[in-house]
Amino acid sequence: MKIREMVKAGAEELKTAGIDDCRFEAEYMLSAVLGWERIKILTEGETEAGAETEKRFFDMIDRRAKKEPAAYIVGHREFMGLDFETPKGVLIPRPDTETVVEEIISKAKTENFRTAVEIGAGSGCISVSIAKYAGIDCTATDINPTAVDVSKRNAEKNGVGDRTTFILGSLFDGVPEKKYDLIVSNPPYIRKADMAALMTDVRDYEPAEALCGGEDGLDFYRRIAAEGRKYLRDGGMIFFEIGYDEAAEVRDILAANGFSGIETVKDLSGLYRVVSARRRDNDV
Repeated sequence: MKIREMVKAGAEELKTAGIDDCRFEAEYMLSAVLGWERIKILTEGETEAGAETEKRFFDMIDRRAKKEPAAYIVGHREFMGLDFETPKGVLIPRPDTETVVEEIISKAKTENFRTAVEIGAGSGCISVSIAKYAGIDCTATDINPTAVDVSKRNAEKNGVGDRTTFILGSLFDGVPEKKYDLIVSNPPYIRKADMAALMTDVRDYEPAEALCGGEDGLDFYRRIAAEGRKYLRDGGMIFFEIGYDEAAEVRDILAANGFSGIETVKDLSGLYRVVSARRRDNDV
């Protein structure tokens, strides 16, 4: 079967299964099987694929049609132009989270950020990216042993193993008690009642502990804001990724914990995605 025929057949199967962007996903998975850039799939569609290639590709398509996330099937995902390993059991990096990273990189130009703590490393995409692009030394925690292991591998692969430390622990457990320039977190923020309504490929495959933020979705914002002050230097900053409708509540949580200079940033969809604030020694 020719490459273009495989893409067409794969896309049709995915479309029937209700997968959005079915052609892109078919091309994405075939690229992984062949080890080609996607553009090569588009320009060399008349190339004949062997039987083994066909089998591997359609096995992937069948798994995706059952709503298994493509990033788990392929085993990696791009984030901030970097490649991240994404095994099952680890939260998949999302484009929305790039807004947090971009905000930190932008602030780093004037804030003299040198050290950071990340709570909830996942694949390591935030710490690795800010270490890579802003030269920040990052210490990150996660309660998931798989996440800690994969974060270390992703840091090494992307050339920042010497700038990152990943610790198995909850919140600030294991973080050296000293002053850091910033804290960042994309914590679990889905309301408990909303978990059942998540898309199947999220609800049934991604780790629930990385998604559910308690009854109102705000449990981890409260805990990180309350515990985080003692880890920030005077003038240090905290950055949160938030759910699209949580900006007001997270701002209130930060203010109640003595943070000032609170700012919100929208993502490319025009939704509030980041809340940041500053710690000052004279803040109440």
